[in-house]
Amino acid sequence: MKSIVSFFIVLALVALSVPCFAGSMQKFHGGAREVVMSPLQISYNVKKETANARFLPFALVGGILKGSFYMAKQIITGTLNMATSPLDSQYK
Repeated sequence: MKSIVSFFIVLALVALSVPCFAGSMQKFHGGAREVVMSPLQISYNVKKETANARFLPFALVGGILKGSFYMAKQIITGTLNMATSPLDSQYK
């Protein structure tokens, strides 16, 4: 099950990042890529917090909370980029 989920994540990443270089819809694809890649913020922050931790349980909780905050921030930023991308292509 884990390999199937990771396969679909990689497939979505490739499908969304390849057309990103086309030009007119670059902002939309960048926002979609940010939304798809946002769950990686949790694992990145947990690894970063536990690497420098003295007490592991606090580091795990802190990494999960910090990662969740950054994940929500990245989702909101990506959603705003996708929502405002037609405005950029309309005025060019």
